[in-house]
Amino acid sequence: MRPSSICILLAVTVLIHHHLLPGVEASVEKACRDAANSSPNINYDFCVAELLPYPGSRSADQKSLTVIAATLAKDKTTSASGKVKSLLARTSDPKTKQCLESCGSVYEDVLPDLDASIPAIKEGRLGDAKTYLSAGVDAPITCEEAFQEMKVPSPLTKEDSDLRQIYIIALAFTDMLG
Repeated sequence: MRPSSICILLAVTVLIHHHLLPGVEASVEKACRDAANSSPNINYDFCVAELLPYPGSRSADQKSLTVIAATLAKDKTTSASGKVKSLLARTSDPKTKQCLESCGSVYEDVLPDLDASIPAIKEGRLGDAKTYLSAGVDAPITCEEAFQEMKVPSPLTKEDSDLRQIYIIALAFTDMLG
């Protein structure tokens, strides 16, 4: 192959790479933008920041992005539940302990629904998926309210804020499917 042919081939490869990659990313960005436009409760930047690094998200279609969002909701709920268990082991304050137990219970109650939402999305049972995901939307609020009622600071505010956001995103994505 002549040097000029190699240069042309290299230039075409670079152009394809630069033009295809943004188009792929645009699917996450478009889904997040559409979701944010459909609900004032959705933070576009959070949506993109959470979904874009997830394996497979860059080439995912809307249905796959919805599965990813539901999976993220499940993962974040599992993580929050683990943090509750860790905090319970180190907490001696009875009010804080009571609040953490309440949060742990709420998180554990919602996990089976999140587990069920993923196959429901994959199988196109969108009504079921919406029901399962809706069960989780109020869990972080319930957790935070427990701390407010007991007048103790919540060590889960960030987790609960992120949880609520990812539940709302997963629900909006499911709505966008039909």
